[in-house]
Amino acid sequence: MSRIIAGAAAALLLMASTAAYSADEPIETGPWKFGAVTGLNLSQSAFSDNWAGGDKGAINRVASADLSADRQVSQKLHWGNKLELAFGETSTQEPTADGEKSWSRPDKTTDRIFFESLGRLTLGGFVDPYVSGQLESQFLDESQAAGKLTLNPLKLTESGGVARVFHSDETSELQSRLGFGLRPSIARPFTDDTGETTESFTTTDGGIEFQTDMKQPVLDDKVLYQGRLKVFLPLFSSQSSDLEDFDTRVLADVDAGAEEIGDFWKAPDVDFLNTFSAEITSWMSVNLLIQWAYDKFDAATNVDLSNWDDVDPAKRDAILSEIYGGVRKSGQ
Repeated sequence: MSRIIAGAAAALLLMASTAAYSADEPIETGPWKFGAVTGLNLSQSAFSDNWAGGDKGAINRVASADLSADRQVSQKLHWGNKLELAFGETSTQEPTADGEKSWSRPDKTTDRIFFESLGRLTLGGFVDPYVSGQLESQFLDESQAAGKLTLNPLKLTESGGVARVFHSDETSELQSRLGFGLRPSIARPFTDDTGETTESFTTTDGGIEFQTDMKQPVLDDKVLYQGRLKVFLPLFSSQSSDLEDFDTRVLADVDAGAEEIGDFWKAPDVDFLNTFSAEITSWMSVNLLIQWAYDKFDAATNVDLSNWDDVDPAKRDAILSEIYGGVRKSGQ
């Protein structure tokens, strides 16, 4: 993991070393500058009864939007905003008991909400102080068997530190920042199997934030590349003592050889997002999104051990399922 982070950081620093930047250039104030890359993809495949290959028909639909609004408010303040939205579903053609075919209920394939607002003091020095607020969520949470929830969980990041703009013009930009951040997470799990009652809980962790954003036209300006590498190294967590208690109870009551997960929250979280957009005509474009994410323990996991000693073994099983469900040892 450390080698992956170091390699990605080295590549970004190499790109940064070739970028031009001068703190002596005059800073011009002006109106808002807006950017938008939107997409809607619809596709359908179907097979007749004569087709014996075992293939299934499918309907795919994905909508996405990448919006930005930036403004040099004054000589000493730059304000930037980003909004990324994506939602996609797939339905497949399934055989029925009478030998016919019907379309299944759609399964979610893509779901993302990301918003960031960044204020940067442009003081003309080597680095600029900044404050930032981020929100991440999803339109539809289908992770719980009891039902579906909208906008769950809500993950916030509030950070501040120093930023460096290596290059910025009308079409391209490269900037990095390093600071300290707090990440409160708000989630609403169901409290019963009926899917009617939820109970909110909040967790918080904090640590060092590193983020690099890049926008660059490539292939003779035919394709727009936008990339973001975000690394967050937690230094403390409101769940640390509960996770240590969980390990103790699992080793004593469930499995003496179980792997301990009490320090999984300390692993750095990595989010490497790459988007390539090519405009075919004024109304048609092709978008390619590649994302690699690593989060060893999801901070929005409810580590609640209050029912551990209950005589009902199902309650302990539910606790084990909930907490181990927040463990993700590999990236995706």
